[in-house]
Amino acid sequence: MRCRDDLVFRFSGLVRVLLAGMLGLAGCGAEPNSPLVQLGDTMINGVYETNGIAAFLGLPFAEPPVGERRWARPVPWQPDGQSIDASTYAPACMQTDSGVEWYRGMMARVGIDPNLMVAPEYSEDCLYLNVWTDLEAGEPLPVMIYIHGGGNTGGWSYEPNYHGEQLARQGIVVVSVAYRLGIFGWLNHPEMTIKNPALHDLATSLAWVHEHIAAFGGDPERITVVGESAGADNAIHLAISPLSQGRFRGLIQQSGGWSFDEGPDTPAAEAHALEFQRSLLGETGSLDGLRGIPSAQLLEAAGKVYSNFYFDPVEDPESLPQTLPELSHSGSLPLIDTIIGTNFNEALMYIPPGSSPLENFGGRLSEAVVEKIFGDFPEEIPLLEQMDRVGTGIQYLCPSLALASALDKAGARAWVYRFDRVRPGFEPIGAYHGAELPYMFNQHDDWLPTVEIDRRLTREMVAHWSAFVRRGDPNSESAPLWPQWRAGNSQMIRYGDTTTHGTHPDLAFCEGLRSHYLP
Repeated sequence: MRCRDDLVFRFSGLVRVLLAGMLGLAGCGAEPNSPLVQLGDTMINGVYETNGIAAFLGLPFAEPPVGERRWARPVPWQPDGQSIDASTYAPACMQTDSGVEWYRGMMARVGIDPNLMVAPEYSEDCLYLNVWTDLEAGEPLPVMIYIHGGGNTGGWSYEPNYHGEQLARQGIVVVSVAYRLGIFGWLNHPEMTIKNPALHDLATSLAWVHEHIAAFGGDPERITVVGESAGADNAIHLAISPLSQGRFRGLIQQSGGWSFDEGPDTPAAEAHALEFQRSLLGETGSLDGLRGIPSAQLLEAAGKVYSNFYFDPVEDPESLPQTLPELSHSGSLPLIDTIIGTNFNEALMYIPPGSSPLENFGGRLSEAVVEKIFGDFPEEIPLLEQMDRVGTGIQYLCPSLALASALDKAGARAWVYRFDRVRPGFEPIGAYHGAELPYMFNQHDDWLPTVEIDRRLTREMVAHWSAFVRRGDPNSESAPLWPQWRAGNSQMIRYGDTTTHGTHPDLAFCEGLRSHYLP
């Protein structure tokens, strides 16, 4: 019996795998001819995908972070002689249904019943990863580790566009990892023995890959970490963290949000943690008291106390001695080759209809700065387009270009892209945040309008991404030329209805925005 592919009449990767994962957790067993991998005295049973790639799903890389381990340092998983049925996904980390609602909204936009989107199971016991590999390759393969996005409060490692069986056909091993989210992964309470628990989770997953991936046909000395959105932020923080520095050789940053603003400092994060504690336990509460509260109650309370707080790593001697802006400005970034890029309309789908610039940016900028920025736009540009350009520029585009230049100046190699492709029917939200993911994973849901332009673009992006994972350079004979970014020439590749390269067209715009932040 196929535990994942025969459900829901193969309606789509999105619905099929989520339903299968939920049913599989109830006891679906491995096939008699399932792929087998042995780690120490532990036998792991996987499942073959329809294209012959072996998938090992829901592999533990740490002990469950529950009870006394809530907000504690992750305890690495060790082989214990118990066989593992790796034919189904593990539960997603604790979160609200906001990610599910995002998918439902996208489905409704193209006329698909949004109720077909089924939420995964959520649990604090969620520190698992998934591996897709060609066990018949005959030689060690380079490894790509994918870190999902979701604002550090949502998302899961097996969202429909993150499945790795298509990329694994390109001669790489694909791994997708989970990490504690929201209040469970980013609480920084003064009584905690560590800061940034989620960053520790990701470092522990990287250590698992480094130690065990050879058994799955991977080369632990050729690891590239890929992240999108918050996952991109977490990937670059892994690159600069002593917890994991030197354990991977390449980095792909997709729509990262390294902003001109510093992230939360430790005192601010600790003050929020104490406010959170008081909201549940009053003035006499403690961290141990919080550990005794059910996870659903914590999640509900966090939604109130942290409603205007972005979960991000704080500076910490063990996990993050210096922040990314500090390292960038001092020229001390690690020498790690990087692909970095953004989508043309990152902010558009998040701008409420009929809202004003001050409503969207007043929490970050003064009224005078907002008026100056928007006063610089030509009158013929619609206000919604102006707000999209500013939101995209501040949070994604301009910080990414600054990081690319900082990497180049530090002596690393960088390649920059901009994703402009707009699918038929998606014109109101353009090349939205996350739009590139189905292309680089070659995972287009059945409900997404996909035409020959999209298939051609998919082939090119898959070729570039897999070439970078294999060799540390995205250029490939089967894809268009991608010039390296230099601080002096600012060359980039543009993925759109056609694929072109040249000088990045947004440099002057970003310089204008930066002038409002820098003295």
